[in-house]
Amino acid sequence: MERVEYMIKNTKGEVYVLVCVFMLIIITTFSVVLTFSSVVTMINLQKENTEVVFDSFIAKNSIVIFNNIKQGKNAIDGVDSDEFYTSLKTFCTLDEQNGKLYSIDENGDEKYKMTIPQIGFTSEGHLELFMTYIQYVPIKFGGVTVATARVPIKITSALQSKINGG
Repeated sequence: MERVEYMIKNTKGEVYVLVCVFMLIIITTFSVVLTFSSVVTMINLQKENTEVVFDSFIAKNSIVIFNNIKQGKNAIDGVDSDEFYTSLKTFCTLDEQNGKLYSIDENGDEKYKMTIPQIGFTSEGHLELFMTYIQYVPIKFGGVTVATARVPIKITSALQSKINGG
């Protein structure tokens, strides 16, 4: 109780420094958590959007892909990958420059960039494809980029038939 009375009667302001330091620690921790959650949300949103475009691409080109498998070609020869990239850029509103895809915010600043996705088969004789790319997300504090998160992404998509009325 004497300590509390001393803190209340203290006219030198020593307690205020301690309170300010404590508040700075709380605000910094809160800022880091919010920044982390916004980066994770941005990465997940881009991954989901890319999955939608990839699934649509596979469904649209399933006959060509299936014929390649039947002929023993485990590649996506004959499938227009440029169509996929164009669809991805349009759906996700991405700009292409120097072999990377960029997302730009309303102020003209880079939200993130990603490598051009690479598409391939997961295994021979199966209609299951994968796509890999690396997403780079700048981590900013106070409007200044302090680091860039490098996140490798792999998406797998397959067409499966429903047998016996399933």
